[in-house]
Amino acid sequence: MRLSLRSAVKLTAFVVFILFANILLFAHYDELADAYRGKVGDSPSKVQVNNGGNQRPVEDGFKNIDFHRKQRSAKSIPEEVQKAVNAGGVTRNGVLDNRLLFKHRQHRRTELSDIFISVKTSKKYHESRVGVILKTWFTLVREQTYFFTDSEDKNFQDRTGGHMINTNCSSTHNRQALCCKMALEYDTFMDSNKRWFCHVDDDTYVNIPQLLKLLQGYNHTQDWYLGKPSLRHPIEIMDRDHPGQKLAYWFATGGAGFCISKGLALKMMPHASGGRLMTVGDKIRLPDDCTVGYIINYILKKDLTVIDGFHSHLEALWLIRSNDLLKQITFSYSQYSGKMNVVNVPGLSDQEDPTRFRSLHCYLFPTFRECKDISS
Repeated sequence: MRLSLRSAVKLTAFVVFILFANILLFAHYDELADAYRGKVGDSPSKVQVNNGGNQRPVEDGFKNIDFHRKQRSAKSIPEEVQKAVNAGGVTRNGVLDNRLLFKHRQHRRTELSDIFISVKTSKKYHESRVGVILKTWFTLVREQTYFFTDSEDKNFQDRTGGHMINTNCSSTHNRQALCCKMALEYDTFMDSNKRWFCHVDDDTYVNIPQLLKLLQGYNHTQDWYLGKPSLRHPIEIMDRDHPGQKLAYWFATGGAGFCISKGLALKMMPHASGGRLMTVGDKIRLPDDCTVGYIINYILKKDLTVIDGFHSHLEALWLIRSNDLLKQITFSYSQYSGKMNVVNVPGLSDQEDPTRFRSLHCYLFPTFRECKDISS
């Protein structure tokens, strides 16, 4: 069959068009693939705790925390995201759908950088209490930990790397001053874009690897209130809204520390943000930890999840066995009738280390430079 010149030209133009379209298609596919790899291929540094095997505390604790950058494996990408990529689910100039990226971020395992740790203190305790923290567990979480105090202190502002916040609250230990500091702790956490809000007092030692391990077992988008009550029963108070009646609720004592998930913290906003926590505290006439529990357990009807690894100064701390120290999350200390209530751990003398925090720190992490000369 003969083709006219006009038909031949049309056929040639059509073939050239098809070839050119295929070249553009493959080139664009490469761009999309590159865009996806650039979006989710690089992983931030991860922290993982390995607790397997019968090893010394250092092996279970700090030594197996990996601060090095790792390449994220394909298995860490949620199945829905991977399916979308395989099916060509890349939209708008090669950028992955924001909803899927958000889902991917929510599935990411909690890391140290996701935790906000607040330490409540006062100017008179900067040297005696905060100073001990700075020499021990603070060295593991310098970027995650903030101290909430009541006066300016340039010395400790420098020593904490600018992480000492003057709340301008009263230096007294009454409920108004305590709620004032807690209100600012909460607001600062909400501005931090972190997953977990963990509060401790300045007489608390935090076992960072165990805290991380604990939080990795809970979903930060759900409602979690983790801590330990100081009472064996709910606290019972007068119901200010119904004179003559009483109400009861559970709260986690601040002396042992507690953690609140971002999901639950968001629900607390109408009652805690912008200083509202102080208003609630004035209403029930109770200090900060009781007020937090009132908001969570009584108003929001969310349960307290009891964590036995949290320990306050109200417990008999000397009864914790040395072999169990690694598994605990927080420790405190106190003095009653001239006798110290402290963790029973070998190391420095009582005169050198009355709180036992330095000895505890070196028992958990004996390879640290400051622990080389401390016998365990």
